[in-house]
Amino acid sequence: MHITTAAVRKVREMGDKQQPEGYGLRVIVDLGGPDGYFYDLDFETDAKPDDHVMVADGLTVYVDEKSYGRFKDGTIDYMETAEFSGFHFDNPAAAGPAADAPLHDRVQWVIDTEINPSVASHGGVVHLVEVQDGNVMLRFGGGCHGCSSSSATLKYGIETRLKDKFPDIKEIIDVTDHSTGENPYFSH
Repeated sequence: MHITTAAVRKVREMGDKQQPEGYGLRVIVDLGGPDGYFYDLDFETDAKPDDHVMVADGLTVYVDEKSYGRFKDGTIDYMETAEFSGFHFDNPAAAGPAADAPLHDRVQWVIDTEINPSVASHGGVVHLVEVQDGNVMLRFGGGCHGCSSSSATLKYGIETRLKDKFPDIKEIIDVTDHSTGENPYFSH
């Protein structure tokens, strides 16, 4: 498993603000998502009995046995472009959906592997509700639910990424009732 310098730098930027001294990074790779895996990152201070422990640029990284088996040849990177910013997981063990898979499955795979790891840094999550007639309906949750920046995230992040990847998408529609958000990352 490899963690790029950019990913370590971003973890430190986030962790140095809110974590106790000696924190490390927990990498979790679970079953789920159209490509077969769901990725999560969390802060950790101690190893568990079945952990693989490694050090990347001075950052201690903890990976449980099952996650390690699912991601041992993978790479965690952090990317910032005009269209996308967030952690990116490149996992050779995850094939992803076939190019001729239904649009729903291909969109869900991008949400699981690219978009949700990015919005997770704000405590958010994006759910694919439906793909109908080339239109993609999404629901925001967590820190994105009620967030004043959710429309910018949708327009300049998610929509740009999905339409770039799948030109056959007509429209991206947010079906979230943002007035009911309980813990938005940015309040209105």
